[in-house]
Amino acid sequence: MIYIPAKGQLSGYFINCENCGKEIYQTKTQYNRAKHHFCSNKCQKDFQHNQLFEDRVCEICGNVFHVSKKSKQRFCSIQCQGTWQSSLVGKLNPRNTREIITCEYCSKDFYEKAYKIKSKQYHFCSNECRKSWYSEVFSQSNDWKEKSRERAVNILAKSNGNTNTKPQRIINSILDNMNISYINEKGFKYYAVDNYLDKYNLIIEVMGDFWHCHPLKYTKDTMKEIHKKRVPKDKAKHTYFKNNYEIEILYLWENDIYNNVEVCVELIKEYIQKNGILENYHSFNYHLDNGILTLNKNIIIPYQDAVNA
Repeated sequence: MIYIPAKGQLSGYFINCENCGKEIYQTKTQYNRAKHHFCSNKCQKDFQHNQLFEDRVCEICGNVFHVSKKSKQRFCSIQCQGTWQSSLVGKLNPRNTREIITCEYCSKDFYEKAYKIKSKQYHFCSNECRKSWYSEVFSQSNDWKEKSRERAVNILAKSNGNTNTKPQRIINSILDNMNISYINEKGFKYYAVDNYLDKYNLIIEVMGDFWHCHPLKYTKDTMKEIHKKRVPKDKAKHTYFKNNYEIEILYLWENDIYNNVEVCVELIKEYIQKNGILENYHSFNYHLDNGILTLNKNIIIPYQDAVNA
């Protein structure tokens, strides 16, 4: 590169085109603002293309083909690739290589392609075995259940408390009128709670009479199958918060929210004033006596608290 003030021009440089080698003249400004220098737009495009593509020789027919530098292509055509694959036999052909493997479900030994063994964690001799294993074995594993619970809690937490039932809206309205800060569907790893009172570290659960098997509406003889599955889950949730967070949950039941809302209001007040320590935590065990919250004489034990629930 030679620095020469050309006659009648600003001082600049005589340089060579980086694609074809032709000598060109550029001013200082033109030279300094570009990383690469070319004599024409065509040379610039050819140069950029050659940075991304290259010529290769087909391993079968010897023809030269143009391909991206990032590509792993070794042959000029599908026909040549097929010729190469058909020339391989036994273990040399990755498509033909098979190994004996045991079915995860029925324990039957079967042949599976090597590349499938490497790419999959679980292996089955048939679609029937695969479906049966996932429904009967994998879905019952503690690992799967734990991950499923965590996913469900995260979904509820991200929904911004969008479990918009009427009883829930009533309790939210009560808390708003009492100027009590709360978070709907607050996630706690395995569980989400209806109302987390963040300033007090307390929890309120809104209990649907049907879904949570109200003991005054359903006897053990009239309990439905869904109740038998729900009750142990409610019991496990209560135990989890008591053992891990030392929180006793206040349960406000649907029937009381609709018909004894004053009891719910006073119960919330007492729950907060006594830092979560109550004689009983279920709204159906309270009534108002001359405006004073009073525990019923006959205590009803919810199914989730029953020993044999």
